[in-house]
Amino acid sequence: MFNDDVDVDLINLHHHRTDFEAVPELVADYRLEVRPAGAAEGTWTVLAEVEGNRHRHRIHDVEPVRVDALRVVVTATNGSPYVSVASVKVFEQPSGRTTRPRRARPLR
Repeated sequence: MFNDDVDVDLINLHHHRTDFEAVPELVADYRLEVRPAGAAEGTWTVLAEVEGNRHRHRIHDVEPVRVDALRVVVTATNGSPYVSVASVKVFEQPSGRTTRPRRARPLR
């Protein structure tokens, strides 16, 4: 769940328009990376990669993989110099809300 300053967005929706198409604090481009279980420190694999995000809530169904660590790497926002991630949740079973599970690929 990404921060998109919902309070500001709701005020703008009901009272006036802003100069931006997407809330600047919202994460635009990011990767989900994991360190596979037992892998050497610094070994990361990309599970999902998104560019041009405009959504606060994202779901990524991926092939099951055992991991020692998970990280969200934000590479761009919609204009803000800072970013915050409100939550990351991981479930054992796929949600069924995406088109297909993705296979992990090594980070290059």
